[in-house]
Amino acid sequence: MEPLEDLELLMEETFAEEAEPPAELFQKVDATIVLGRGVDNRYLVLAVSAVQKEDGSHEKHLVITASQSRACKELCILRNGWCSVPVEPGDIIHLEGDCTSDTWIIDEDSGYLILYPDMLISGTSIASSIRCLRRAVLSETFRSSDPVTRQMLIGTVLHEVFQKAISDSFDPEKLQELALQTVQEIRHLKEMYRLNLNQDEVKQDVEEYLPSFSKWAGDFMHKHSPADSPQMQLSLPSDGGNNNAACNIEVIKALDIEESIWSPRFGLKGKIDVTVGVKIHRGCRTKYKVMPLELKTGKESNSIEHRSQLVLYTLLSQERRADPEAGLLLYLRTGRMYPVPARRLDKRELLKLRNQMAFSLFHRISKPATGKEKTELNPLPQVIEEQQTCKYCSQAGNCALYSRAVEQHTDDRSAARGTLPRIKEETQHLKATHLEYFSLWCLMLTLESKSKDNKKNNQNIWLMPSSEMERSGNCIGNLIRTEHVKTVCDGEYLHNFQRRNGAMPVTNLMAGDRIILSGEERTLFALSRGYVREINVTTITCLLDRNLSVLPESTLFRLDQEEKNCDIDTPLGNLSKLMKNTDASQKLRDLIIDFREPQFIPYLSSILPHDAKDTVASILKGLNKPQRQAMKKVLLSKDYTLIVGMPGTGKTTTICALVSSLLRRYIQISRNLPRRKFADRRPLSPWHFWKNSTIVT
Repeated sequence: MEPLEDLELLMEETFAEEAEPPAELFQKVDATIVLGRGVDNRYLVLAVSAVQKEDGSHEKHLVITASQSRACKELCILRNGWCSVPVEPGDIIHLEGDCTSDTWIIDEDSGYLILYPDMLISGTSIASSIRCLRRAVLSETFRSSDPVTRQMLIGTVLHEVFQKAISDSFDPEKLQELALQTVQEIRHLKEMYRLNLNQDEVKQDVEEYLPSFSKWAGDFMHKHSPADSPQMQLSLPSDGGNNNAACNIEVIKALDIEESIWSPRFGLKGKIDVTVGVKIHRGCRTKYKVMPLELKTGKESNSIEHRSQLVLYTLLSQERRADPEAGLLLYLRTGRMYPVPARRLDKRELLKLRNQMAFSLFHRISKPATGKEKTELNPLPQVIEEQQTCKYCSQAGNCALYSRAVEQHTDDRSAARGTLPRIKEETQHLKATHLEYFSLWCLMLTLESKSKDNKKNNQNIWLMPSSEMERSGNCIGNLIRTEHVKTVCDGEYLHNFQRRNGAMPVTNLMAGDRIILSGEERTLFALSRGYVREINVTTITCLLDRNLSVLPESTLFRLDQEEKNCDIDTPLGNLSKLMKNTDASQKLRDLIIDFREPQFIPYLSSILPHDAKDTVASILKGLNKPQRQAMKKVLLSKDYTLIVGMPGTGKTTTICALVSSLLRRYIQISRNLPRRKFADRRPLSPWHFWKNSTIVT
């Protein structure tokens, strides 16, 4: 208990020293934000008040400004369901709609309000929040806690096969060829190896879907007559009062695959499976639309989550092109496709959900103004009482853990009666010290993330022109693509760029840096991600995850160094795994939290094979006495070993010797293993034979 208390006290003292009065803090935030009217309509909220009208209805009035000096103030009136938006003074908002006499009206019939528009949330996360907002917030917080499963691997392969076929052919022979080609890709082979699957098993699962692929193509692509397509019910807003919803949909071509779109206008981001051009035939009239096509490999449910995801993708699509007004939902198992109209009612409610989710993510901690009170984690959205939803929830463990450790839900007075058995069942294996450890480190990681997020979240890509960003050395703008794009492998494309006018500016970018490539136009944010391969005074070569040769040659690009936020996804995921009810996690809790001393094997001869002793002895000859002692201690370790040394004392040399010994031992042992079939093989690495951990400081 004492080390945790000391650490918490030190943390509180540190943040207490940095605390400022609320007014000064507000001034500090106001000086750094970017405001303005126009397409983005970025406003600062100065005051919030609740107003009750004569008819008994309620409104929320916001005093806002788009002026850095706060000289020009406007009024935003939230009515109907928009009153529930949890907006506070000091917040940044984006407004959509009409403004008359410096007054915005946001109600059920017109206008949208986007809270924290620079926080881009994926459409998948928002759609999942419909049934449980708490699950969606937890998924954004503990992102790395879900391992890839067999179903997820099959789904990924099926997506890729369909995406390749829609740009090529849906002939049965071609589909078989594409399926085999995709299954044999290195990244999928790695996952099969980890899941103890072989190619034949995966290929067999994939082939079950291929007839449905051909059926879909036969129904909706390359039709000689519109009447050959199945009749569907779709009414678009632009159709006006026309009550005839019956139509035939013909998919003409695929315009993009895995189109990545960032939308600071709506605070959204996402990747659209396939962007397709379609013809909608209704009677003797034909309308052409570019729509998102979402692929689903699971059960054909046409669920509200799936449909909501399409509605959000129509909002994303508006960043690049005209409003599609609808999207298409395709279930790959059956080949059935559903048109999903994007009605204003649906968009309104989903954006309100997005605002609630953004508020929960933004206000993860409560930091006192004076420093006399503790900095604490805020409660998450309320735990729902739906047994069926919770039973299959991927975040059930984290939900109960957070509830017990942070929100202190341990009795009937602090939690809904129906949730207590589930909370206790999921956390009964944890001691009080374990819960305290989780709460403390979750708080510290969140604080670290918040401090970095205030400075870096890639928002300069849309807030600052490249000419201004170039002064910092982290951006190169005004670039044009030269030469042909070279395909290195699937998902990696080599691009060459040069400055349209003049030489490259002075830059901090160098080979190996991660970058985000965007167009200079605001409609082309974050087209691709990748690495700088080579850079000189005239050209820059980049390895990107998308082939940009489909864009016009005259397109101007900008390269921004990817601002690496404090990456807490991995440590938070590890913190979550540390609390799991498994033997491995229990051992780690004993060592890390309960401070059990590490154990060591008494004799080196008991773990080294006879034929490895000479090899290890030859490696030890090149080390000094402290290095040999450190290496011996590592070889004898059952749990972990700490190696501490000042710079220049030979820690790196010791590590190299350890790796060399480990590799030699692995080679010698693996030679004596009986050969096994691929299906029976499990991941055997050097670390499989050497299970102790070494930490060098």
